[in-house]
Amino acid sequence: MSDSAGDVQPVDALTTLVYALDEMRETTSLLPMADLSRSTNRPWWRKVFFAFARSKAEVTAGFAVQYLDENIVRARAHWREALSLLGQLQQAHHGNEVVVMLGHELQNAGLDGVLPRLQHSAIPNPIAKTAAHLADVVETIRECDRIALDARNKLTLQRMRDQ
Repeated sequence: MSDSAGDVQPVDALTTLVYALDEMRETTSLLPMADLSRSTNRPWWRKVFFAFARSKAEVTAGFAVQYLDENIVRARAHWREALSLLGQLQQAHHGNEVVVMLGHELQNAGLDGVLPRLQHSAIPNPIAKTAAHLADVVETIRECDRIALDARNKLTLQRMRDQ
């Protein structure tokens, strides 16, 4: 697969997509939804009790809140990289039907809406609202991941047929 000039071969579509999937999953792993939810959904008596005696899970929830700001910054960087890789994929393989369909499906799933929703100004302050907001963002990322995974499978089949 070389371009029309014959000098440069574009990066394999499957490889680029796998790298983008890795970046999507890294973004999701940096948004600690379970830990945040655990810290906001305690009954009042557990809040009082855990003010004095905290379990490992409660300490982990506290760390999740403490490092949330740093994780969101890192998550934005990974999402930017995923967007960049998907852009490269679209540009280098614009004639591949699977890649074209992937682009349309990702747009419909909200691909471009994730980064603005990870900006500090878009994240609400009370931790319960933060958890709900980030849970919605994670759900969008997981839908994009599912779509990209389906495209990866189709590209794998395409590669096998071409060999």
